[in-house]
Amino acid sequence: MEKFIDIHCHLLHGVDDGATDLEDAKALLRMAWEDGVGTVVLTPHYRGRFRQNTPEDLARALAELERCKPEGMELFLGNEVSFEPDVSEKLREGRVLTLAGGPYVLLEFSVLSTAAQVLAGVEEILSGGMIPVIAHAERYPVFLKDRRLVGTVLHLGALIQINAESIMGEDGLAVKWFCRRLLKHRCVHFVASDAHDQIHRTPRLGDCYRLVRERYGKEYADALFRENARVVLSQ
Repeated sequence: MEKFIDIHCHLLHGVDDGATDLEDAKALLRMAWEDGVGTVVLTPHYRGRFRQNTPEDLARALAELERCKPEGMELFLGNEVSFEPDVSEKLREGRVLTLAGGPYVLLEFSVLSTAAQVLAGVEEILSGGMIPVIAHAERYPVFLKDRRLVGTVLHLGALIQINAESIMGEDGLAVKWFCRRLLKHRCVHFVASDAHDQIHRTPRLGDCYRLVRERYGKEYADALFRENARVVLSQ
């Protein structure tokens, strides 16, 4: 079977709350590879109010990891970008990373965000000539409370990413059924692992791919786990 592409994970070592060191990162990549993941976009958090690793810091960590990744695996850099008023400027200046250097931005909101704040964030990224990919959209209470908001951000031009563990029910029933409603109505563009560690938030996509393929069809499953991500990497 063709390998999956994971566009959201925290497997780069020593840069955020994900992989703690190089050995941990190596083990996580091996776990992902054995589960069917062939390409990984490493997306450490960017939150401007905290100390940040520079793009140069991330590139150095990536170079270390490249030397010990599974043979055949491809690695790319990005950030999971917390929305803040000046983040578009930082993206344009290269101080914050888009996904694999293209126009797509993995955009995170606070769980306290209002609908107005989400829309303002999406519109700001779009106005900068970039395409927002809303990270783990199922985690934001504002989406769960206002189903129309998903349609609104899609109409504006945002894309939706949800986590495999959420589809599988590991974040509770309400989140699981919300994810499955989004899938039923073809509102999702990417399923990713959002992996952080080897025990609780693992880099596994295989079981979720098989569930999505069975329930929603192979064509849509392939788009969510491979084809749409391939477009992101080609830009």
